[in-house]
Amino acid sequence: QQQEEDVIMEYYQLSRKAKNCIHIPFGPSPIMATITTKKVKKGEELFTTYGAQYWLGLLEDGKNNTGITMTPAVQSEIQATARDLQLSMKNAQTVYANVLEALQSEFDKY
Repeated sequence: QQQEEDVIMEYYQLSRKAKNCIHIPFGPSPIMATITTKKVKKGEELFTTYGAQYWLGLLEDGKNNTGITMTPAVQSEIQATARDLQLSMKNAQTVYANVLEALQSEFDKY
């Protein structure tokens, strides 16, 4: 169990370090936007994370059982990832308010 936790925690640490963008809902569903979360140089690759919870979900046996124990440390990382996404969404709504309004206005025409 400790080895599993170590691998999952390493995933979170490495992906948090490499991540320079996120995908967020932007305007009417199902439109998504990819926004940067730090400075990105021209030609630099964009990295985001789905979180270990996403990948663990792919291992499920159809009964919500991955065979991996959700330790308090892993649950804490899942919550931190969710908080980061919520904060980024809130910031994007503020920064891009005019763009969102214009986009919604165009969709409302149809």
